[in-house]
Amino acid sequence: MGSNIFGIGQSALSAAQLGIATTGHNIANASTPGYNRQLIIQAANEPQNLGGSFVGQGVSVTQIQRQYNSFLAGQVNSSQSTKNQADVYYTQISQINNLVADPTAGVTPALQDFFKAFQNLAATPNGTAGAAARQAALSSSQSLAGRLNSLQTRLDQIGSDVNGQITNVVGSINSYATELANLNDVIEKAQGGSTGSGPNDLLDQRDQLVTELSKLTKVSVVPQGEKYNVFIGNGQPLVLGSSVNKLQVSQSLTDPTRVEVGYVSNGANVLIPENSLTGGQLGGLFDFRSGTLDVSQNSIGRIAIGLATAINSQQDLGQDLNGQIGSNVFSIAGPVVTPSSLNTSTASINASITDASALTTSDYRLQFVGGNYKITRLSDGAVQTSPTLPLNFDGVKFQLAPPPAAAIPAAGDEFLIRPTAAGASSIAVAIQDPAKLAAAAPLATSFPTTNTGTGKLSVGVVNSPAASASNSLTATIGGVTVDNSFTSSSLATPVTLTFATPGNTISGFPATATVSVKVGAVTTNYPPPATVPYTSGATISFNGVSFAISNGAAPPSNGETFTIAPSLPVAATKLTFNSASNTLTGFPATANVTVTNGNTSTTYPAGTAVPYTAGATISYSGISFSLSGNPANGDVFNVGPNTNGSGDNRNAVLLSGLQTQNTVAGKTTTFQGAYAQFVSQVGNKSHELEITSASETALLQQSVAAQQSESGVNLDEEAANLLRYQQAYQAAGKLMQIASTLFDALLAIGQ
Repeated sequence: MGSNIFGIGQSALSAAQLGIATTGHNIANASTPGYNRQLIIQAANEPQNLGGSFVGQGVSVTQIQRQYNSFLAGQVNSSQSTKNQADVYYTQISQINNLVADPTAGVTPALQDFFKAFQNLAATPNGTAGAAARQAALSSSQSLAGRLNSLQTRLDQIGSDVNGQITNVVGSINSYATELANLNDVIEKAQGGSTGSGPNDLLDQRDQLVTELSKLTKVSVVPQGEKYNVFIGNGQPLVLGSSVNKLQVSQSLTDPTRVEVGYVSNGANVLIPENSLTGGQLGGLFDFRSGTLDVSQNSIGRIAIGLATAINSQQDLGQDLNGQIGSNVFSIAGPVVTPSSLNTSTASINASITDASALTTSDYRLQFVGGNYKITRLSDGAVQTSPTLPLNFDGVKFQLAPPPAAAIPAAGDEFLIRPTAAGASSIAVAIQDPAKLAAAAPLATSFPTTNTGTGKLSVGVVNSPAASASNSLTATIGGVTVDNSFTSSSLATPVTLTFATPGNTISGFPATATVSVKVGAVTTNYPPPATVPYTSGATISFNGVSFAISNGAAPPSNGETFTIAPSLPVAATKLTFNSASNTLTGFPATANVTVTNGNTSTTYPAGTAVPYTAGATISYSGISFSLSGNPANGDVFNVGPNTNGSGDNRNAVLLSGLQTQNTVAGKTTTFQGAYAQFVSQVGNKSHELEITSASETALLQQSVAAQQSESGVNLDEEAANLLRYQQAYQAAGKLMQIASTLFDALLAIGQ
């Protein structure tokens, strides 16, 4: 019995000693990151049957249990991932928010100064004051271009910094993954098939690594035996047991300024879509880049392109101080097109802006799939497809380049098109001489004092740099409109189109021009050298010009011609009013004249006397004016070139008026309105992320508190445990002392 008591005391002493050691271990690691409190689990030893009674045999420690709740730990990791994603996004967007919202450094003050300078030029176009106003307008143009340049440069720097951060985060992810794989191996060996307590401290280290990894990207863990399989993002395997699928940073296939993340499979680098790597710092960086940085660069670029295009288009319709037709105020780069490095053909794509007012802030992907060209707007996934190019989408023309012998893309070839990305960085003032600002209009109208009627002629405007003419006696060609891809050099030699029967075709287009014919909603492209079928009223487009040829009294006759030529300089014309027929005559011999009264327009073949309607707008050869009042028989009205631009402010007024015209975002807002929308968008998103970050911080604190309430070390509790185990140890020692005394007594009896 004494030996039995001695054994019981010894087991109690061992249990108390292990309890003290475990409690001390908890106290020592109270501040260790990721440490989970440990408890000893005790169980009574199997009793001994003595004479029909079962006598206890003391205690055993069956397990040192780690107080770990996988559900609570998963909540902490999820909150860590979401919070870090919001924090990183907010930190990055704050840079742009502070940059664009600055009332002194933003674009708004420069825009206001720019248009104010042109308003001053319109008010004082000549003399000493005019010279000063011209210089001020030129200086404000340079200031605005510089402001846009510097803003884009800063955005580029932010983009470069994001690339560096992505690289660093991927390096950290790979480092954690390697440590996790090593711990998986060590833990499995340490466990060695045992069903008892696991290596608790190693398990804590592994779970802490998962927590640290969740700060970098979204993490999901699938236990397999003693090992963890770790997946990131939307299911990309990172750690499988003791093996690691390391991530790799590489240059984008279609954008050399951008880094992307992938992994190596069978010796090849496989890119992971950005939207698949969600959560954590990596997800925040990707979200910021695609959701704000790209949009910011494109928004600023769209404003720059819209401004340069509108100013240049109006400048090109004016007359400078030297009597010359105005030249571009700004130079600016077109869309950026980059082929994928995986393309197997030598084909290239040429993108040009045809309508700056229709530009979006999105980039586009062009793919050659199944024999069709597929263009995807990346911001929302909208798609247009066509078996041939060119194809117009959101004010951008996509076509093979260079014509006419462009290579056809191979199946799967892909191109990234960024229409506005280079706008703000490339805008520059193209003229240095203030005298070249086209403040005057190249058109002059007048009527002599000898007229006996009350007819009055308006000052007139130039509508288009291109004019149409024909020798058809029956058919008409309407006015020519030009898009933003038009250049005057394309009409250096007038284009003469010939109608032919039988076949009803039109030929004579430039040898390298692809011609598009739109009938209703259907557009058909004809590769060079093009001969197109004639359809009355169809819109014909090539090299940035568009027009329609229509039947009049009859279709055109075989051999009749239609000409597209520059509208400037304006041809001198003397119009004469005939009261008997109420008509005007004297228009250029080949000019088709359009009369617009309210919403009704009528086009008259060349050489036709044109009925007079008081107040109606008369258009021909790219110019228009209105005639009002009651002219008398024989009254004449002169239309011709402006021979003296000094003192003429008509085009300066039109230039300054662009400030209040809706010329951006589908003609829904002004330049300043578009910039204000951009600033508001960044500000609202920044505020949203600030609130989200604060909310996620609170949620993380709640998750950590819940997790720590179960797994964390409470020093007060451990101090109480320490006293309890100390008392148990002392009691067990006293028991062993008693057992020893009894044993000694037994020995004494035997002597």
